[in-house]
Formats: sequence, structure tokens, C-alpha cells
Amino acid sequence: MISGRRAAREAALLILFAVDANADQEPDRALSDFRDHFRDDADVLEALYAQELAIEDQKQLAKAMKVLADDGPRWAFVERLVRGTLGHVNALDEMIARCSLNWKVPRMGIVDRNILRLAAFELAFEADVPSRVTLNEGIELAKRYGTEESGAFVNGILDRIAQELGRVGGRD
Repeated sequence: MISGRRAAREAALLILFAVDANADQEPDRALSDFRDHFRDDADVLEALYAQELAIEDQKQLAKAMKVLADDGPRWAFVERLVRGTLGHVNALDEMIARCSLNWKVPRMGIVDRNILRLAAFELAFEADVPSRVTLNEGIELAKRYGTEESGAFVNGILDRIAQELGRVGGRD
């Protein structure tokens, strides 16, 4: 089954996407809308867990819903990722711009841009998460939600960001 942190990252990406796609969307409103609708919408959960969960298994579905639907540590991680990413979006975009070759941040695809913001935030401000985990999760999100080229694109930029932040190697 999908890990709680991976589910939290996917939820955070969906919320960041919603805020980025709708300039009028307030981050707090996007968080509460997602949380409130997520609790009652098995379709959203099925989409998040499609690769890892046999949806026919109602016990597994109920357990998966609990991973993010309560106000426990995984939802707190979603909120921390979303608020942190949006709170530092200008600095993150500057870092992404420095580390991307031939791409301006506003010209990047909305999915890739928000995966990069999310992972850059995690690399810069979530020191308890190993950089390899952040890079791997960012690449997996890009492969799942982006285009055919997104995985390689995100990988290249995140590698440069990790180097810039001194978060390279096995034990950072």
C-alpha cells in the first residue's frame, strides 16, 4: 500500500496545483476544501491509490482513507508542505530558475512547476527527510502526473537544487 508520506505529498501536489491554476484560490480555502471533500469522496482516494491499492478491498480502502482523512500527522504533513511551499514560493521559484537550464519557471508545465516547488521546499526546509527520498518522490510524482519527459526534467533540476543546498550524497 502507498505510504502515508507519499499520499501526503500527492495530496499537497493536488492542492498546490489548484492554487496555481486558480489565482483567486486562497491556500487555506484550498486546504480545507480538499480535506473536507476528501473525507467523503472515495473517487479521489481511488485516484491517489490506483497503482498501490486493490480498490475492491473495502478494508484496505477504509484504512487508506484514514491515512489522510483524519487530522493526524499525515494531514499535518500535507498542511506543512502546502503552507511552506506557498509561503516561500518566490524564493523557491528563484532557486528553480537558477537550477533549470533554458526554462523560465512560468513557462514550465503547471504539474512540473509545482512538483519542483514542493520538492525544493522539502530539500530546503525539511531536513529530517533524506534528500534521496525527496528526489525519488519528486521523480515518481512527475512520472505519474506529468508528461513522458517530466521524470527526467524534474530529476535534472532537483539534482542541481540538492547540490546547491549541499544535500547530496547518501547521508545528508
